[in-house]
Amino acid sequence: MCPPAPSRLGCSGFNGARANWIWLILFFFLGHLPVVFGAAPATQELCTNQLIRVAIQKDADKVHFFVENLQSAEVTVTFEVELENMTANVVFPFTQTYAGSRTTKALTLSHADPKRRGNYQYKNSYTFGNIWANHDDKYVYALPYASGKQYRVIQGYNGRFSHTGDNQYAIDWGMPEGTAVLAAREGIVVGTKDNSALGGPDKKYSGCANYVMVRHADGTIGHYVHLQKGRVKVGQKVKAGQVIALSGNTGFSSGPHLHFAVFKARDGKSRQTFPIKFKTNDGPVALARGQAYEAP
Repeated sequence: MCPPAPSRLGCSGFNGARANWIWLILFFFLGHLPVVFGAAPATQELCTNQLIRVAIQKDADKVHFFVENLQSAEVTVTFEVELENMTANVVFPFTQTYAGSRTTKALTLSHADPKRRGNYQYKNSYTFGNIWANHDDKYVYALPYASGKQYRVIQGYNGRFSHTGDNQYAIDWGMPEGTAVLAAREGIVVGTKDNSALGGPDKKYSGCANYVMVRHADGTIGHYVHLQKGRVKVGQKVKAGQVIALSGNTGFSSGPHLHFAVFKARDGKSRQTFPIKFKTNDGPVALARGQAYEAP
């Protein structure tokens, strides 16, 4: 969570895992079963970012679940299902990563005894990232701003305001709006949002943060958040040190800053961030809160 006003400490704008808490009970007997599409959960946020859509289809005595990934980036989904007189071709909870902008069959349920009514209820959770990513811990990242510039770390690893759980190893730099943000590592742009001008120290702004996501060679994602404007497009290859955005103050934020983290998905409910080192004039360093670092 963000620090209370009037503190200027930064806070994460990443929404984290999103759970689709719509419980659905479907009964089928003697071949009658509708097709059902999962809907997004109700929310009080001003901005919503739907990641997936679930479709359920009947084929004879089977029920098939399909995941449509509405994003360009990979999304990991976890299904939890309770069954009565039905079996599944997977073990629950079932977690899988789905490629961007595709519809993929996720799982199949089968009617155990066709003479008896079968039913099930399910819920699904989802978050950005790939469960199979394997971070290269030897990689040293570039500071995400221009050579000769220096900015102070206003919240570091294990920051008590918002760098816990999914954001344990994130970094926030205090940074004036409109500052050039550079890629900290080479990769491919897999996600952007730059249509928001909303932000403030309230959770209702959580989904309003502009961001750029860059997929690295090891499958992890570099996440640059609270931006004013992106300067890259999905599918574009970027090099370390290339300008990818302008910093801002969008989303759940108590002041202008840049939030950066490298992550993978643990499952559909959570993600894992990684402690990383940055290139500085003093060599590779794990950044500390309160210190200003000049980019070499």
